[in-house]
Amino acid sequence: MTISSLALTPSATKHDGTPSAAAPRRRRHRGLLLGLATTGVALATLAVGTPAFATTSVSIWNANANVRDCYHPPQSYPSTNCTVQATLEARLPVRLVCQYPGQTVSGDAYWDYVLYPASSGHGAGEGYVSDSLVYTGYGSRDPQVPICTW
Repeated sequence: MTISSLALTPSATKHDGTPSAAAPRRRRHRGLLLGLATTGVALATLAVGTPAFATTSVSIWNANANVRDCYHPPQSYPSTNCTVQATLEARLPVRLVCQYPGQTVSGDAYWDYVLYPASSGHGAGEGYVSDSLVYTGYGSRDPQVPICTW
């Protein structure tokens, strides 16, 4: 249904644009549908910035875990060559979004894409952390966490 099909026809409205008593029931509800659709778009717009995907609660395992931006400039895979954007303290709770294989660090080839809260020395953000520095409950890849798209 297009927005133009939601408009009331002149024969179904009074002078002031309100539905006439003779208007079919379906047409009287089109304005309500348009209002609900508009409200839905507004709510969806307000939700921008809120993850629309599942995340897993984990924590930073070691102190001085560097969160890296591997997209600016673009890298082939997560590694210690990616730009450091924050350093997180031990036991800081973070949200694990996905994992991706990259440079092996301390025997672990996976990197975790995390959302981290504002903390001492940095604001909230997101980026890659070597899985060897994050406590997920698994030695490497967590089978319940999706693979990141690269």
